This record gives sequence, C-alpha cells and structure tokens, in this order.
Amino acid sequence: VRNNDFITITPDDVFLQAAPVSFDASLLEIYGALLNGGRLILLPDGPGLESIASAVRDQGVTTLWLTSGLFQLMIDEHADSLKGLRHLLAGGDVLSASHVRKALESLPGTKLINGYGPTESTTFACCYRIPHRLEDGPSSIPIGRPISNTRVYVLDADGNPVPIGVPGELYI
Repeated sequence: VRNNDFITITPDDVFLQAAPVSFDASLLEIYGALLNGGRLILLPDGPGLESIASAVRDQGVTTLWLTSGLFQLMIDEHADSLKGLRHLLAGGDVLSASHVRKALESLPGTKLINGYGPTESTTFACCYRIPHRLEDGPSSIPIGRPISNTRVYVLDADGNPVPIGVPGELYI
C-alpha cells in the first residue's frame, strides 16, 4: 500500500473500513490510510448499504473498496452517495459491465479500479484502471496487469506459458 502502482494514496485521503478485520480487504483499508498519513473511518453503524452510503457522504471518504456484489448494490441503490470518492475499488468476483457503465456515468470524478486476486495475494494481484469511457459492447471488465512486485503467468496444463489469446491457468 506504499508506493504502489494501482492507486495514489495521499495524507488527504480518507478510507472507510467497511470490511471485517478477518477479511484481507481490511488490510488495504487500514494500512492504505495509516501508512500513507491518511485517515481511517470505522463503519459507525455496522455493515449495510445505508451505513456505507452515509459514512461516505458524511465523513468525507475519498477511497472505498467494495466486493463486486456490494459494488453492484451500491451503484443500484446509493450511487449519489458515492460522488465524493476519488477512488472506488471493486473486486473479488467478476464486475458487471453494465454496473461499471452506470458508475462511470454517475461518478465522473471517481477513478474506478477493478482489483483481482485471491486472498493469498492479500487483496490484489492485478488491477485495471477502468477508463472513463468504455468501448461499446464489452461484456466483461479486464482484471488488468500485475501490481508492483507481482508477476503473473498464464500457463497450460504442463506449466508452460501459453501464447496471447490462448486460454490457460493464471499463476501468481
């Protein structure tokens, strides 16, 4: 979370700790704020859409991490409450392209990032900064490129690299 290449964190940033401390996402929330001189807001009213929306709106949250499912619900039901965000990171599952489009329309000043990675890689292994304009028709959002100090490979069943465009298994 320091000197990373997927998000710029400054002392002016305010993170919301919405994830339980036993979930790896909480590491980004806690240490992203504290190791960069920012502020950390604990979710005051417990988990829930309205609680997240009011914390973002009332506490000046600038950086928010949501699971894909929670991202979709927040965009459907509380997109206006997210307008003050500088960064909105979502991941943990496939991001809905239609929800990403809706978020881009509703949150023009917010950088959207698709974060991909299993728990073992501690929150993200790859990130994709979603452009402010998506091409017409993409049905999926890319997982992006490896974050700094991380390498990923797409390998075949024998552990050999596959050519670009050939399916394989992702190794981190």
